[in-house]
Amino acid sequence: MPALDSDIGAASRDVVTAQWSDSAIAARYPSARDGLISPAEGYFDAIADAQTVLNARATLIGTEGRRFAVAAADIVWPSISTATPSFGLIDAEQAVNGTLIATQIELDLDAETTSIGLYGTAGMA
Repeated sequence: MPALDSDIGAASRDVVTAQWSDSAIAARYPSARDGLISPAEGYFDAIADAQTVLNARATLIGTEGRRFAVAAADIVWPSISTATPSFGLIDAEQAVNGTLIATQIELDLDAETTSIGLYGTAGMA
């Protein structure tokens, strides 16, 4: 939350740093974030707020997921009014068998095809 104009002391408060790291992920992907080890910046009035956001971010980043591009030779029109679209993907060659979340859906009505971007961790072999 940004400081209010009436909060003149916001610029002079001490800085507190909250951090999270995973040495296994850093060792596996040493060039992630362009090889930089500097922290991602964020500004909060309370360290508890910063740690809450950091823990949520770590939950997303700390779990290794994979992305897939899937082409369907038909129109797939998912219902997004009831839930987040997800699709089952089975591919022995890619060692995946599970339900993944759709991150991108492109319908080509002229060619009657659908391109779907999938992301997930469940069912990874």
